Amino acid sequence: MFFLASLLTGLVSFVALGFAWARNRRGTSKRGVVEGFLADEQRALSFYRIFSAAYDILNPHLYTKEMREKIVCEIPGGEGLRVLDVGCGTGYTTAGVLTRKDASEVIAVDMNPVQLKRAAKNLHRERGRLAISRGDADRLPFPDGVFDAVISVGAIEYFPDPEKTLKEFSRVAKRGGTVIVGGPDLAWFGKYGINTVFFTPSTAEMQDFFLKAGLEAVGTGSTGVNTFFGTGEYVVYAVGKKPLQD
Repeated sequence: MFFLASLLTGLVSFVALGFAWARNRRGTSKRGVVEGFLADEQRALSFYRIFSAAYDILNPHLYTKEMREKIVCEIPGGEGLRVLDVGCGTGYTTAGVLTRKDASEVIAVDMNPVQLKRAAKNLHRERGRLAISRGDADRLPFPDGVFDAVISVGAIEYFPDPEKTLKEFSRVAKRGGTVIVGGPDLAWFGKYGINTVFFTPSTAEMQDFFLKAGLEAVGTGSTGVNTFFGTGEYVVYAVGKKPLQD
């Protein structure tokens, strides 16, 4: 099943990348501080106009419920937690957060209206404690210090300036709140040259982004499933705390 999912992902990605290149070939995109063709807002939006059609079919085989649970469990337990999911896509990580009984309010944000429409459909049963909103990860439409946890999985590869984005995550987190970011691991994806397509951070880079954003007690981990490509640890994630005091 992983082989078929990987094959279909490759085919759909090829078509979507061609569309993104065609839409932006006139130089309308802005170069970011990290490498990767899709580490660009407009290119990423164009890419997902095509890739969204297969996203919900392929994603659970490459980012399994077990992988999702491992990352979501990094949110410390509490009561009445308010959680923000940035770059929510069609709501897969959001759904994982919503399985937690201590999450009383979950807000899911993404730039892509096509993805958000699918997220609303996928998560319609959770409307009582879920809000879905369009928003830019670099300019989140929330005041300072309002979330117990900010989580973002599978989006950092499209951020043109991850350090700036992490500072924004830290801004909206409460004092003592948690920030969790997960994305494709450089050590795994770099072997196949995929790091030229989108940004693939190393563990050290993830830690550096967190520290420069003023977060502390940064820990890292990795997860994945066994594949015919070898090691299954192809997703790296970092967890940090916003200091209680400046």
